[in-house]
Amino acid sequence: MDKINISLKWKLVSIIAGILVLTVTGIGLISYTKTAASVKEDIDRLSVQVLKQANMNLDRYYSEYDMAFLMLGNSLEVREWLRLSASPVSSEFIRYYDRIKENYLNRMFLQYPEILSVSLYKPGGGEHHFVNAHTLPLTYSLQKEPYFSQTGNYEKVTFITGFSDHYLDAESRSLRLPVLTLFKQFYDGYLKMDISLTVSQKVMEQIHIVDSDSAVVMDEDGTIIHHSRQGEVMGQMDGHLVEKVNGSREGSFYDRTRNELIVYQTIPLTGWKIIAMLPYSQIAKSILYTRNMMIALAAGALAVSVVLTYFAASSITRRITGLRGTMKQMQYRNDFGIRAEVTGRDEVADLSKSFNNLLEHLEQSVTDLTETRVLQHRAVISALQSQINSHFLYNTLETINSMAVIARQPQIGHVAISLSGMLRYTSNFQDDQVLLADEVKHVEHYLSIMKIRYKDDLLYELHIPEELTGALCTKALLQPLVENSIKHTREETGAPVHITVTAAATADGYLHLTVRDNGPGFGEEVLDRLIREQADQRMMKSQATRVGLSNLIERLHMFYGGRAVIHFGNGSGGQGAVVELFLPLHFQSQM
Repeated sequence: MDKINISLKWKLVSIIAGILVLTVTGIGLISYTKTAASVKEDIDRLSVQVLKQANMNLDRYYSEYDMAFLMLGNSLEVREWLRLSASPVSSEFIRYYDRIKENYLNRMFLQYPEILSVSLYKPGGGEHHFVNAHTLPLTYSLQKEPYFSQTGNYEKVTFITGFSDHYLDAESRSLRLPVLTLFKQFYDGYLKMDISLTVSQKVMEQIHIVDSDSAVVMDEDGTIIHHSRQGEVMGQMDGHLVEKVNGSREGSFYDRTRNELIVYQTIPLTGWKIIAMLPYSQIAKSILYTRNMMIALAAGALAVSVVLTYFAASSITRRITGLRGTMKQMQYRNDFGIRAEVTGRDEVADLSKSFNNLLEHLEQSVTDLTETRVLQHRAVISALQSQINSHFLYNTLETINSMAVIARQPQIGHVAISLSGMLRYTSNFQDDQVLLADEVKHVEHYLSIMKIRYKDDLLYELHIPEELTGALCTKALLQPLVENSIKHTREETGAPVHITVTAAATADGYLHLTVRDNGPGFGEEVLDRLIREQADQRMMKSQATRVGLSNLIERLHMFYGGRAVIHFGNGSGGQGAVVELFLPLHFQSQM
């Protein structure tokens, strides 16, 4: 605490660290709350989608069973069988019995192997049982089923679930099987179909949203018809859960007693509920992981921020300490050539500048020398920085080209290569004159980039005789003229531009270069200005601030003096700008 009170550095560190702690904590809490809510919402949405798919599959199974059951019960064969008397057994009775098996039951058993049996019952008139996978004892009768005494009329197909002890295995041992029974009265008799829950149970076993979750299908009384764990089938659901889900067709809620997220829907055909029970501990795993990651990142960011704050505070106090030391050194040595270091633009920098200003009138010569050295140092650093930046830029363009090749985007690579060539060409100031071939290549690089940009709106022609490619000319002579044509034709009017660049040798020993376009041409005011600028150059008036065509006029005059001529004009009919350059014709071999 004493160190904080007497040290400006530690005061700054403490204040900034406190601000960072509050900021990071606030951001972390808000992010965690939003992320947790988003994760819960995503899991709930996923659960609904999974249940919806399972619901559709189960409803499809039940609908197919219902349709097959109704087709059998409403068939002519069943109706005629119910009409006939079973005693005595007549040939007609046996014929309809065989038709029922051949036309319906054999195909039903083949299509739905999970059907265990089909029973036909006519009060006082007989009873027949058709079995598939297992057998029924000879003493079995539909009248023994608990629901038979409560039949009433059964105008609709009734879906009944429970364990059946009537089926026997191959060794005539009793089996206890969970079955789904379809039961209905048809005409004067009854039809019953027992279906194994094995197939529909597989649908439940495939429901998986998070670890340790479970899925249930239950009826209105809470009897478990299906369960993702086979051992729970035909068990009983918790009463409070049954009461909760029976209140609506679908929804979700958090069950505090079970610490689970409950998501449920209603199967349309049966009215049963399909329920997904997701342990909250599993849901919270992703939330806790997110929280821990945020805490770790926040702690790391806070630690880095405190360290950076420490060094930042140290840099401020270090400059104050350095200024104090400079003052004492000047006092003890009586050396007015000492200067305080000035860095930054804050109050400490202002104090340092004020101290230095007090000494300037005493040691003016030393000050001049110091300023000269500072300027030299800055020039070296600037030159070095330019060199570094150039290498970095070229390497970056080469990297872009490589990436374009890999990505199969040749136009991007072409632009990168063309731009790199232009920059290398213009950044080399060692040569005042270049070959006409190099100057034309520089123009081609520029036009190829513009061609990619404007596509068919830009056409150009380069007519350079082979014998003139070795002629010498000033660097960056043609590109500004071409750029001027594009600017005043395509970019200002939106019309397609057609540029023609030609080169020829005159009889009196000049290199004649022409740049022609199809644009609106030069206006009268522009032509007058360009003529005045050429006259100013002949009178040695400075044009250092000019750019574009003005800069071109100045450069030609500086290099060639009066030996170079430039003409500005328009084509026939006043359409299209025409610029003609006449330079002394020299070849590299002559220099």
